[in-house]
Formats: sequence, C-alpha cells, structure tokens
Amino acid sequence: DLAAMSRFDLVVNATSASLTGELPPVPPNVFDPKGAAYELAYGKGLTPFLRLARNAGVLGIADGVGMLVEQAAEAFAWWRGIRPETRSVIDQLTVPFD
Repeated sequence: DLAAMSRFDLVVNATSASLTGELPPVPPNVFDPKGAAYELAYGKGLTPFLRLARNAGVLGIADGVGMLVEQAAEAFAWWRGIRPETRSVIDQLTVPFD
C-alpha cells in the first residue's frame, strides 16, 4: 500500500497512464519536496503525474525528452561514429514547467 509508505527522494512514473492523460495511482504524500519526480513520458506541459508532484511541493521535476534525445544520439553514434550534440535539441523540445 503506497499510502502507508514514507516519502521518497525519487519517484518515477514508468506507467503508460500519462499517454492517455490519466494519473497513476500515486498518493501525493510519497513525494519528498526536496526530492525529484521523473516522468518517462513527454509532451507539452505537465503530465498529470508531474502536476501531482509539483502540487506536492516537488521542484525537481523532469520528463522523458532528455532520455529520448540521448538514446537517439547514442544510436546515431553507433551507426555513424559521431555523437551529435544534444543540449540544443533537448532545449528546443523541452517546454518550461513554470
């Protein structure tokens, strides 16, 4: 039972709930405001999971854009022998969460 657990430094949403705009069954008391929340999904704006984390006071939130870009860069490097710079791509794809 997640509601009975204490707070965690890192809470990761690896479910598909955010792909359909749903909130996974995570109670807000599992988030440590000094910790981080990571969403494997990505899109424009906050997912329901990241919104829950932000409303619980978590400032360290991130979505899966960085993971997507870094995996693509590794595949490109494997096939082409050159690893592309990723920071500018991540910056262009990332929507500020403020």
